[in-house]
Amino acid sequence: MISVARIRRAAVALLAASLIAACSGSATSSDTLIGRTMRIGEAHPLSDPTTTITSWPDVAGGDQRILLNFWASWCIPCRDEIPLLFDYTSSFAPGATVLGVLYKDSVAPAAATAAELGATWETLIDADGAIAAQVPVNAAPLTLLLDANGVVLDYRVGPFTSVAEIAEFADGP
Repeated sequence: MISVARIRRAAVALLAASLIAACSGSATSSDTLIGRTMRIGEAHPLSDPTTTITSWPDVAGGDQRILLNFWASWCIPCRDEIPLLFDYTSSFAPGATVLGVLYKDSVAPAAATAAELGATWETLIDADGAIAAQVPVNAAPLTLLLDANGVVLDYRVGPFTSVAEIAEFADGP
């Protein structure tokens, strides 16, 4: 017969293992995010909200990878990261495709921030949250590395701190 103490120890061990697995996050998130195909739906660019972008080829040239960056004007780490992304696209990797996604932000402050900090790449207005809903975005910045068809190759939670970090991420898997 199994003792009550043995059952309690097994239950505590199982609970502890479950909590550790739930809090570790990155491996579980990675397993479900890597390889997922992102969909644009019908998004409107911040630069011209009357235009509609519906597919990755609309924003990526040929077989080019896409850095899909979720950002907001109120996000201080995002504001710190924008000049680095600008330096990456203008001097380190001219022609690289960076595409922003406005995350829980309004158009007017985002447009002002983009102009002020040099976010010259296209940013999609995710007014209904449909793009962000496809990934576990719970904070900005979040950057996804996509292939030209929108398949997630890698992702990074939090800001880049150097152009070299962006380049290493973009050259990733």
